Amino acid sequence: MATGQTILDLMEVLDRGLQLQSGQTGVTIGLRAVNAAQDYFESLLALQPNNHGSNVGTVTTTASTETTAFPTGLLRVDRLQYINPGTSRPAWDLEWVGYTGDQYGAPITYPSIQFDATTTGKPVRYWTNGRLIYWDPLPDATHTVRYYGMVAADDITAAGTFAYPDVAINAVAEYATKLLKVGKDDDAQPISVVGAEIFNPCIELLGRFNRDRAPGYDYRYDHTI
Repeated sequence: MATGQTILDLMEVLDRGLQLQSGQTGVTIGLRAVNAAQDYFESLLALQPNNHGSNVGTVTTTASTETTAFPTGLLRVDRLQYINPGTSRPAWDLEWVGYTGDQYGAPITYPSIQFDATTTGKPVRYWTNGRLIYWDPLPDATHTVRYYGMVAADDITAAGTFAYPDVAINAVAEYATKLLKVGKDDDAQPISVVGAEIFNPCIELLGRFNRDRAPGYDYRYDHTI
């Protein structure tokens, strides 16, 4: 498995002037650049549903409380499922609730969840703004909900394991090296454009871990000459 030092080593190949070996002066700033590169990589990766990096975790509801805090580090929600307490297995998918006023030309401002104080139960629908998850109906007890989605990896350390496949090492190292070359008075905007160019091929590759191939032929009849 690749480590943070693997990335630092590659950065030294890309820029021979860097000093990123253990105990050298550039390690601290080098790791800052590496983590900034990973964060930017993940911000692009999170835009792609069901891509590499998807994770699984749980959140719980609180009785008579309509919201639950959004999980820390979760960048993208792909699916929420109610967990049956008796079997600890998913019982149903929660339906995502959209917005009102989504006709052409109309402002999209509010989710269409409407709470009835007299109606409580297990969650079957949800809406989120990235800070809170809103449940419908109003939870009547503590319920467990499983989420699937993109979760940000931990910060990289020199000895720590890199969270992504090796195909991403070069892109992260290249972007981190370019970050270190940004001067005091340089415009920061071009570096974001360069980042998209560096990471997009890698993200496209990671999004194809389920490849389809042409179906085979199904011969149902015997043919004789």
